[in-house]
Amino acid sequence: MPMTRPNVLLVDDVEANLIALEAQLSSLSCNLVRASSGNDGLRELLKREFAVMLLDVQMPDMDGYEMAAFARENPATREVPILFVTAMLETEESALRGYGTGAVDFLFKPVNPHILRSKVQVFLDLYESRRRLADTVAARDQTLKDLEAFNYSVSHDLRAPLRPLDGFSQTLIEDYGPQLDDTARGYLLKIRQASQRMSQLIDDLLRLSRISGVEARPSWFSISELVSGIAAELRAGDPAREVEVSVQPDLRVYADAALLRIALENLLRNAWKFTSKRPRAHIEFGRLERAPAGAAGGAQPAYFLRDDGVGFDMTHAARLGQPFQRFHSAKQFEGTGIGLAIVDLVLRHHRGRLWAESQPDHGAAFFFALAEPADA
Repeated sequence: MPMTRPNVLLVDDVEANLIALEAQLSSLSCNLVRASSGNDGLRELLKREFAVMLLDVQMPDMDGYEMAAFARENPATREVPILFVTAMLETEESALRGYGTGAVDFLFKPVNPHILRSKVQVFLDLYESRRRLADTVAARDQTLKDLEAFNYSVSHDLRAPLRPLDGFSQTLIEDYGPQLDDTARGYLLKIRQASQRMSQLIDDLLRLSRISGVEARPSWFSISELVSGIAAELRAGDPAREVEVSVQPDLRVYADAALLRIALENLLRNAWKFTSKRPRAHIEFGRLERAPAGAAGGAQPAYFLRDDGVGFDMTHAARLGQPFQRFHSAKQFEGTGIGLAIVDLVLRHHRGRLWAESQPDHGAAFFFALAEPADA
């Protein structure tokens, strides 16, 4: 659908001057709106949007400087560019006063028609660009809302058959297990495992989509305490494991605590999972004052989470942070391949980045850097 033509406001108390301006601008693709006084001009500004305003300086009752000042005081009209068109002699005082009221330029009568059209065309182009950008942003916001609604709908529709699939399989095993041979019981267990994995995948996808639409609200907090708390929760949920978790104390960070907790939970759960084959595992969290030479973090401080688990082949590192990318088979370690994508998304919300160093059977280290606060 084509956009409507932009409006240009012409303000002058002399009819002949308005007619002359209209004639000089008639070839441009815009609507020319007249106003014969400063008060009329202000009323027109409140009726519709304008790409630019051509404003005479010398007018009775309210001159151009006064009208410009009133326009700048109103949030609805303060962004309209003002071109002063005047027969006054150009002086430093008049120029300072005009620019002080928000003018972007002066044109002195008699105005060169080519220069007039060129200057007005610049503001028409800028206005059209802003409108296209605003339309793009609005369309993106609507797409995100539609996607969120679609995700919830699909989630509900996909969960509906999964619940009875898992429930009836469990019932068959519990009530008819003794009557089934090992192969039949194995099939039912695989059905349950597949339905539960699908349910987990739906949960992770919804989590990923929700984070996409969240705006980060950063503040200062102790990241050391946050990591220690998550580690304590993991240890309480799996008390049989021998895992030594060392956390560098007194580290503070400027970030959204809720979002960063989601990222760190995923990193720590991965470290906990991929060290599960070690009889005694080690996990370390800390900060480097400068990222390693050549690393993606550059010269700024970098936080790290290091483990002595199974590690992975760095030839796959380019896929780090992409959804559904797994470095180990589902038979080796359960998971959906969404965790690191969530971490990467959280860090991008903070204008940060994620990278890793690893070797198979020699553990893995995940690093991340966050944008420095403006007042740091």
